[in-house]
Amino acid sequence: MRRLLNWRSCVAAGVLAALAACGGGEIVAVLGFIGSAGGSWLQDDKPGEGSGEVGLQLRSNCGAGADDCFINIQPAGGSQSLYGDAFDVTFTSNLPGCATSGTGRASATRLTLTGCFNGDYVTINQALSDDRAKRMFFNFTPDLAQGVWVEIQAAQRRFAFISNGQGCELASPTAKLVTVALSPADIRNPAGPFETTIASFTIAGDGAAWQGRFIGVSGMRLTRGYEVLELERRQGSANCPP
Repeated sequence: MRRLLNWRSCVAAGVLAALAACGGGEIVAVLGFIGSAGGSWLQDDKPGEGSGEVGLQLRSNCGAGADDCFINIQPAGGSQSLYGDAFDVTFTSNLPGCATSGTGRASATRLTLTGCFNGDYVTINQALSDDRAKRMFFNFTPDLAQGVWVEIQAAQRRFAFISNGQGCELASPTAKLVTVALSPADIRNPAGPFETTIASFTIAGDGAAWQGRFIGVSGMRLTRGYEVLELERRQGSANCPP
């Protein structure tokens, strides 16, 4: 799920710009992107996002009456993969020009729904088709309290969470309290937000809070001024002291 990239080959374009921070003359780690699934993605009626059309312009001309256009995507087997960057999905949809049900594949930022959608995740809450004719939004917030989050730059700092609001840095000799405030996506609200972000990530004794965004369901990119802290969810378990 993690790969290494020489700074000379870094590409600051599209979603890849959010996946890596390149600089200096050293090799840097890159967060792997794991797509989100497990709910209904609503279809944007104006995917071009012209002036005054930021976020979800809800399309409501599908099915009987004025049902909202949607594509419901579920992980095959019923559970979201948090560690592998590729997994099979099933879907149902009432979107015109889309199969009513079928199978597909999420692979890193790529999302394919056979007979329905081919495109990429823009964020964990948004996907855009290759022809830019279909944009979908999904209210989703990752669950922090699974696995252990490891700092990927040097693989020295480790974090565990008991909820989406509290956890600890697994430091020696004493764990440090971590408090988190997330800003969940609210796609039906005209003012958004249209992406779930990390409003604050505060480590006791570590100075000012960090802020950032999710890179897929199992990655975080946090910044504090010029400092960058990238965390990746790894398999394992750890308990924070009471």
